[in-house]
Amino acid sequence: MTNESPRPRGARARALHRGAATLLALTMLLQVGFGAGYISGDYDSMDMHRLNARVMVVVGLLTFISALWLRRVGGPVRAVATSAAMVVALVLQMVLGVERVVAVHVTLGVLIASAVTLLVMRAWTMPVPTGARRPAVTGRASEPVS
Repeated sequence: MTNESPRPRGARARALHRGAATLLALTMLLQVGFGAGYISGDYDSMDMHRLNARVMVVVGLLTFISALWLRRVGGPVRAVATSAAMVVALVLQMVLGVERVVAVHVTLGVLIASAVTLLVMRAWTMPVPTGARRPAVTGRASEPVS
């Protein structure tokens, strides 16, 4: 007899995905602050902005991995697709920053901040997956062959 409380199968995956998405949102807020500090004339903020960009990509990858695990236990495909798109956007954002394409960098940053907000909202409002998804059976019932 075990002393574990009964939990739906996907509770841990959902908790990890929620945590990763929330951490991504916190790093996004830091990134905005560091960028604003640089634009306001605090040139030391650029070093933190650069470092935090790398942290955001790592946390974005963690969010993607957690979404894959969540999907494996029956979670939504949307979490995987959104997290994958986020990683691509974050890498593109880093390239734009390094290349000093400021107008596109700032615009994409606003879009990423909006997308991170949506990702966190979805992570915290999705129900716990109850089990692995099974392929739907389509078509008619098999008929006896005569």
